[in-house]
Amino acid sequence: MRLLHTTGDGRLGWTEDLIGDKIPTYAILSHTWKEGQEVTFANLKDLDNAVDVDTQRKEGYCKIRFCAQQAKRDGLDYFWVDTCCIDKANNTELSKAINSMFRWYQNAKRCYVFLSDVGSDTLEGDDETAFKQSRWFKRGWTLQELLAPHSVEFFSKDRARLGDKESLKHTIHEVTGIPIEALLGSDLSVFDVAKRFSWAANRQTTEEEDGAYCLFGIFGVHLPLIYSEGKENALERLRSAAVLKHNGRSHDQEKKLGNIRSWLSAPDPAKFAEWKERAASRLWLYGIPGCGKTILSSTIIEHMLQQCDDDTSVVTTYFYFDFNDVQKQDPELMLRSLLCQLVQRSVVIPKGVDALFSSCENRQQKPSLHALLEVTREAAQEFTHVYVVLDALDECTQRSELMDMLETVAGWRLNNLHLLMTSRKERDIERSLEGHVEEEDTVCLQEDLVDRDIQRYVQQRLHDDKGLAKWNMDAAIGHEIETAMMRGARGMYLTIV
Repeated sequence: MRLLHTTGDGRLGWTEDLIGDKIPTYAILSHTWKEGQEVTFANLKDLDNAVDVDTQRKEGYCKIRFCAQQAKRDGLDYFWVDTCCIDKANNTELSKAINSMFRWYQNAKRCYVFLSDVGSDTLEGDDETAFKQSRWFKRGWTLQELLAPHSVEFFSKDRARLGDKESLKHTIHEVTGIPIEALLGSDLSVFDVAKRFSWAANRQTTEEEDGAYCLFGIFGVHLPLIYSEGKENALERLRSAAVLKHNGRSHDQEKKLGNIRSWLSAPDPAKFAEWKERAASRLWLYGIPGCGKTILSSTIIEHMLQQCDDDTSVVTTYFYFDFNDVQKQDPELMLRSLLCQLVQRSVVIPKGVDALFSSCENRQQKPSLHALLEVTREAAQEFTHVYVVLDALDECTQRSELMDMLETVAGWRLNNLHLLMTSRKERDIERSLEGHVEEEDTVCLQEDLVDRDIQRYVQQRLHDDKGLAKWNMDAAIGHEIETAMMRGARGMYLTIV
């Protein structure tokens, strides 16, 4: 996320894109939009120069200045405003922002609700009508902005503080029907799916699909955005994911499992970590036969499956090519396997797959390769991230067809699709991959690196294996065995194992 701040000379400034523990404490603004009056990222992206006069005249600019000034009063240097801190022209950024927005509000030190249709005298005496009828209570996105932050303060259009979520809890409960426990921070997973959906029943959004997307954080799910799918389809995907999550592990179990995973996890190698996060990432690992490519693939797959286990919006698929198994040499069978894994992970059967199944007379006919590719692309778009690991491309007997297929997949340009491949460094594979795998994403499993791993393996076996203990009692003999094994291995795990 990127944050705004006020510079020493009173101007607005941007932070760099912030991640993890680099994010400072910040305030966040909750408000309703007015057509043509909001300040966008495009209006503010070049803050090294003064904000132009037309931008400063917009009502939205006044809200930004209000948030900056209020944050400063509360001792906060940084703040976030959805209208201008998200580059909505960048689809990848928009999808990531919507899927993480609940967390941004949740982690904010303070959330300021700016009620542009409420005066400062609205709560004087017993007259709460204007406050209760504020447009803010009728919009879809403001539901998570009410529930996620610990501190939510309400301000009138003339910037007077009206109260906070604690002091106004009974009034807010009366307006929204949301239980006071939920307003004051109870874990939302204790409320069933139907109850949480009821909180949003009478709220509206400008984009119809946002009627579902604005609820992702309320249900703790992450799903891809498909603007054009319609509100009902979006709600159906959300409802299925929400029910699946709600009927799974309890919140306490999820929390404990997350702590255990964090406790056990080791840091990722930089290239692997980058591959997991970067949009449309591709990685080719190559090396001599027996250098450990398949072992590495298996380790990566196991790691990714564990990481994806409790997030239905993320899927890991894989395929091992094998000279010794005719079922593992055909690229079309590889595609069918990957599609099957996608379907098994889907909350509901993808419509394209269902339609293709019906058109093939329910298994009586085999689908064409083109049709399989098309429904695979559609199925992959249902997830926030799809990780594909293909081991030993060189062991495919129809290599030309395989490379054409990989080129087609690369041509989809799906930001959520991450492809990792291994093989020997053979010229036809290298030449084909040059078109869609950057040079910096081509990694050689160097012999000297493999040798060091093999050396550690040999030393460990000599130390731990009781059957070999007698050879380790004499340091000279142990060293001689180690040297002979290393010379014989020549950078190949298989020789040792």
